[in-house]
Amino acid sequence: MLGLLIFSGFTLNLILHGALGIGNIAEGQEESRPIPWFQLGVLFISVFLLWMLASYGLVFLAFGFLEYALLFPLSALVCMGLEAVCTRLAPSLVPEYRLFSAATAYDGLALGSLLLCLHIAQTVMEAFILSLGFALGTWLSLFLLNEIHKRSSLELVPPFMQGRPLMLISMGFLSLLFTALGLTFFNALGIF
Repeated sequence: MLGLLIFSGFTLNLILHGALGIGNIAEGQEESRPIPWFQLGVLFISVFLLWMLASYGLVFLAFGFLEYALLFPLSALVCMGLEAVCTRLAPSLVPEYRLFSAATAYDGLALGSLLLCLHIAQTVMEAFILSLGFALGTWLSLFLLNEIHKRSSLELVPPFMQGRPLMLISMGFLSLLFTALGLTFFNALGIF
């Protein structure tokens, strides 16, 4: 179970550093932002609920190549639905600032997490741990990138390295670090 938690957190970090980070840098959003706790909770719940639905409710479907075509709109609907329900029932818990868009299934993070969860998890407990690991991996990635941004404003950074180049290099090094840490943990646990 610990191996699944570590795997899911590190795997989602790789997805974040590759896709989310490059997308944000391309849009010019390289400043630090608050951690979206509410959206991390929705990500965890949506991946777990969708795993339950796909594993027990949609068992009769042989997904094949249609897996992406069916699960992307479904994951976007669940993310939007959970946000709408929370906004309706507890508006004080829902922040104004949202890092991810629910209409895009949190920029594909919910879909990527769900696909990994569907292919790895065999039991409800494994799906729960993987879903939790994906949310924690997202938090860790965002936290580290925010800390790197804060440190770069305090430290003497050459002008040609400030901003986007520093963030791209940081994401590359973080991806390598998380890959090495994941393999080390898996070797220590005897998984590989």
